[in-house]
Amino acid sequence: MKNTLKHICLIMSLLLIVTYNSVAFANNSFPEQQAAQSINKALTYLHNIQNNDGGFPSKAGRSSSNALTSWVILALQAAGEDAASNNWAPAGATPVSFLRSNNFSQETTDYARLLMALTATGQEPVYQNINLAEKIISFQQSSGQFAQLDKGEKGYINSHMWSILALASAGYEIPNQEKAKQWLLSHQNKDGGFGWIEGTASDSDDTGIAIQTLVVLGEVPESSLAIKNALKYLKNCQVEDGGFNCGDDWMGSKSNAASDSWVLQGLIAAGENPVGEKWSINGKNSVSHLLNLQNSDGSFNFISDVCSSPVTMTAYTIMALAQKPFPINIVNNREKKPVTSSQTMFADLSANNWAYTSIMNLVEARVLSGYTDGTFKPDNNVSRAEFATYIICGLGQQEVNISGVHNFPDVLQEHWAYRFILISADQGYVTGMPDGSFNPNGKISGAELATMLVKALPAEKKAQMTAGSAWYSGYVKLAEENGLLYPNFQPQLNASRAQCAYSVNQLRNLMSQN
Repeated sequence: MKNTLKHICLIMSLLLIVTYNSVAFANNSFPEQQAAQSINKALTYLHNIQNNDGGFPSKAGRSSSNALTSWVILALQAAGEDAASNNWAPAGATPVSFLRSNNFSQETTDYARLLMALTATGQEPVYQNINLAEKIISFQQSSGQFAQLDKGEKGYINSHMWSILALASAGYEIPNQEKAKQWLLSHQNKDGGFGWIEGTASDSDDTGIAIQTLVVLGEVPESSLAIKNALKYLKNCQVEDGGFNCGDDWMGSKSNAASDSWVLQGLIAAGENPVGEKWSINGKNSVSHLLNLQNSDGSFNFISDVCSSPVTMTAYTIMALAQKPFPINIVNNREKKPVTSSQTMFADLSANNWAYTSIMNLVEARVLSGYTDGTFKPDNNVSRAEFATYIICGLGQQEVNISGVHNFPDVLQEHWAYRFILISADQGYVTGMPDGSFNPNGKISGAELATMLVKALPAEKKAQMTAGSAWYSGYVKLAEENGLLYPNFQPQLNASRAQCAYSVNQLRNLMSQN
């Protein structure tokens, strides 16, 4: 009787997958309902396999594993469960208490994984009187890399990335952040991907993790050449069934649950639509492929018809289907979330802020984003490179072809805003400095802001401009007449992020009316 019911449930699940895919996937919408049902089945599986000590084994009947229990805790938290509650204490011990009662291997990735598991459940980052975050910070080298050289970790890209994600999970600022980012960027392979250690071929798993890490380190996906190249590499790893292979030689061309999961989280962190046309092949994508790897007991196969490391695959998949990039306990400012007056997306941005509506409009449109510590920093000054990016993204011109030749000696091809600066020059929004440079790090003044805004207006509006006493007078006057200037505008003062957001939002509104 029990087997018959299982078969009926399996048939109904398969029918639901077919039906739902034909609706939600066809509309390029993430299949929220189907993912939720799949996650619930996976949670049932984890309940059934959990040991009485609170931990999780690699397979039923085996001893609990610290590393695996940490991954499961992260999966539970991503799914909205509380791994420290009695719901996950079959004999009085929870997964969290299991971790705290056992020793762990002291490689850098072990410190990072344990730190993420504890902080994801709201625990202090302390284990057996060791502050895990401070311990990881002590591993940082002068190059910016996080590694324990005495343990042979020189050149370990994987442990460097997990250290950064773990520190962010614990709410710590990344020390020497720019150095840490540059170290990671310097180890990106020519094909755009990342390997697990320097000198190795790229693989899709580490590339997906690298994208999440770069976002934490402040790279803006819309303008980051490194992230764009990583995404191109990942696209080359997608196969006909919609899933992703490892990208290296050891698994050949077969797609698998681990690669699907890490890539899916990377795509979400980058603001990509993983079920959209761009990331689909003949209507199949990584989400539909993952769903098809689920077994009747709720676990997930590694590859089709091959059950390998089912608990690990199930933990990875839950996080991916829950659309939770790392760090899973930190609000992803790139996600569209309803915002109320009592709770805003950014810790330092009240709904009463004068530019709040403009800022949130641009955040929702993915023109702007916040910082990894959950702040927006509305009063920070804006560089010329940043403002060029704001305008190009604000007007949706990221993919515009560059027809002219613009040789700014201080804007090399490796510069993060290279393409945006060239597009803005090609569109006629900027001309550079008198000496031919662009001065990308210079702070944008009110006068420069007004000039660029006016140059982005339609020709019939620009034709109304008249000259004034200063080089910028005509631009400021026309910008004011079109409602583009922020309150208390002063041409000689540098513009803040809030002020720039207000003006770019006004420009978007004006252009949408033409």
